[in-house]
Amino acid sequence: MNSKTPQPCPACCSDQSRFLFEGWDLWFGYPDSASVYQCRDCKHVFVAGVLTPEQLTDMYTNYCTRSSFDVENYVPYKEKNRLLHWLDGEEGLACRHVPKNVRVLDIGCGFCETLGYHRARGCDAYGVEADENTRKIAERYGFNVHLGLFDPAQYEPGFFDYVTMDQVLEHTVDPLTVLREVATVLKSPSQDTPGGRLVACFPNDHALGRLFFQRHWGGWHLPFHRHLFSRQSIAILAERSGYVVESMKSATQSCLLLQTWATIYCAGSRGKKADQAVETFGRFFDSEMRKRRDVSLYLFLKKIRFLSLSMRIADMLGVGDCRLVILRKK
Repeated sequence: MNSKTPQPCPACCSDQSRFLFEGWDLWFGYPDSASVYQCRDCKHVFVAGVLTPEQLTDMYTNYCTRSSFDVENYVPYKEKNRLLHWLDGEEGLACRHVPKNVRVLDIGCGFCETLGYHRARGCDAYGVEADENTRKIAERYGFNVHLGLFDPAQYEPGFFDYVTMDQVLEHTVDPLTVLREVATVLKSPSQDTPGGRLVACFPNDHALGRLFFQRHWGGWHLPFHRHLFSRQSIAILAERSGYVVESMKSATQSCLLLQTWATIYCAGSRGKKADQAVETFGRFFDSEMRKRRDVSLYLFLKKIRFLSLSMRIADMLGVGDCRLVILRKK
């Protein structure tokens, strides 16, 4: 592909884009590079080209893998008191915006912590996950998870009160189609109730970390991340796919800044997998890894919530690593 050739914007359809850079995976050793463009009109940043379902399954099952996770270490998300909720940046988790006793679908449910959280709160919870390694977690704990890509045909129209996509929408090849498909499984508004809601969290294009960390900023995560949404582009996509934007703000889990520093320390090079500590994003370590001094330091800093106040200040200024959006079906 000629890097000088403008690519059509997947958000506003403008052909006025510019080439930014050629990037590649520094964490899992995925060999293919990615050409990154930005729309001059709506400021949407995107990776050119398309991926087949087979390519996506290969990427998430064989590279971004959960194969080393011991199902006995599974712990669902739990409620936190107000102080810890604020300090830990729990507003940056899509599941925290889902009320009790509703029917919810989590697209990209990962380790299924959200499904356990919703179940404990009386919700009828469903999940979707592209990584086949999630099967062992879902089967062990009895979660209703569709393994593969999201397919609206799996569910009745208007089946869900809420759909969540936590750090998922940026992975999709065609976000407009996905948003339209999600709208079909959300409840339509009626005289008595508003429409169903989609809660999505994704990297913030105005993040201070993007400027500071440059190529190593976690929001890039190429070629797994295909989009970096601007405020303009997400509003355009919402309008085109049948939603009203209820809220949009910077909301970031406090641990992400510490994880960024940790992944830079462990980072690999093009086509070379990073240190094993990156495999589960520093969330789970076996007993042998916990003996390492660098892992012990990471766990200690995470426990004392080192850098948490920095992320709270960044979110208040609108420059945290993540942006949370709540969309209501029209």
